[in-house]
Amino acid sequence: MRIRSFVGALCGAVALSAFALPVAQAEENPITFSNIAIDSGKPLVVGTGTPKQFFVHYDVNHAHKLYSSEAYLYAGGLDTWSGQSGPVGSPSCQDVSATVARCVQKLAIDPKSLVGSGVAGTWHLYLQAVDADDNVVGKGGLYPTKVLRASTMTRTDADPEPVVKGKSLTITGKLAHADWDTHTYAGQAGRSVALQFRPDGGSYATVKTVKTGTGGALRTTVTANASGAWRWYYAGDSTTGGATAVGDAVVVK
Repeated sequence: MRIRSFVGALCGAVALSAFALPVAQAEENPITFSNIAIDSGKPLVVGTGTPKQFFVHYDVNHAHKLYSSEAYLYAGGLDTWSGQSGPVGSPSCQDVSATVARCVQKLAIDPKSLVGSGVAGTWHLYLQAVDADDNVVGKGGLYPTKVLRASTMTRTDADPEPVVKGKSLTITGKLAHADWDTHTYAGQAGRSVALQFRPDGGSYATVKTVKTGTGGALRTTVTANASGAWRWYYAGDSTTGGATAVGDAVVVK
């Protein structure tokens, strides 16, 4: 069954303040939440344009018939939140027993609504539910989830091509991250990026680690010993997602 949305299209500070229920009230209500999951459990990586959509799955355990439920993902504390997801359509809940409903809510994080890159990192889930006996429960701080800025990498460029065996190759590229203050992609110095090589017929393996320079620029030299492809690989960190550059195949003569 599809149940009625408690907050409808509300979002932002109004929605979260509406959810801020007294602790004592929440403790007296016969409603709890369990079996929470967000997509596959992987970090939610957000760029600068298209909103990032995802699904929240959870159980509502209730003593009385469930009337409505809603889910939100937010950054910061409930009283100091600085970013929030918004609903995409109404939540849907199905009864799996007389006292348990399995709910799914589609949400989206719109990068244009974020207050800056500082909100990247750990976000938390807020769940609320209302039953037919007018019990209302709202609970925050659930299911810590990483919301990360997206990263991009330019195509790897190896020069010269072809190259004589034993001679030097210069490998260049550029790493950039989503900036939620300017809503553009910007490079940053001092990020550790792996330079990887894949010999013909083999697999990629890391040869060395290089720090980005001004504007996220990457540049290093290697000795050409075998034909194959070179690429840059960034694993990401606590606030940014990873990125893999398109490789550049080089023939060694």
